[in-house]
Amino acid sequence: MNQRNNLIQIIHVAKRELALDDDTYRFILDAETSKSSCSKMSIKELETVLSVLESKGFKRQTNGRKIAYKKRLSPKSGKVKTEIDKIRAVWISMAKQGFVRDGSETALDAYVRRITNRNKDEGVDHVAWCHARHAYAVLESLKSWHRRVMIDELKDKGWTVPMNERTGKPMGYDAIVQVYSECYRKG
Repeated sequence: MNQRNNLIQIIHVAKRELALDDDTYRFILDAETSKSSCSKMSIKELETVLSVLESKGFKRQTNGRKIAYKKRLSPKSGKVKTEIDKIRAVWISMAKQGFVRDGSETALDAYVRRITNRNKDEGVDHVAWCHARHAYAVLESLKSWHRRVMIDELKDKGWTVPMNERTGKPMGYDAIVQVYSECYRKG
């Protein structure tokens, strides 16, 4: 089997292993190479697609042994990965604090889909697939929601909500998180 056919076969295995539906698979191909079929791609383009699928969690088998893989990982590096990590951290915190009923990755993906579909924008199905613009919008939306529910909880418990002296409004996200954490540690 030549290198090109081998790459196509591996890409098809990756599609199956990552449980990508045909539309999502074709979207990835088109986004990376402007081609919707592996048969029309050069070896370099096939390698690019494989690299993207590996960044989504696909791992090749070696020596006939199965290698465990995780289905949806964040991108390898860059600012977007940092924001995606923050999105997951805020989501997990909200779940542990009881503000989110379902703290699973699937529930987070549903939230991401809803936020990125606003204003008839191109929606993103998985948090790991967010680009910078979407990751920023999702993170800010999530922080705003988290801040709002923490302020409500602080008020309900009779605890002091930190106020901005200049504006007379509650302080920003980081200050609210810190006060909320301290109040719950003290009991």
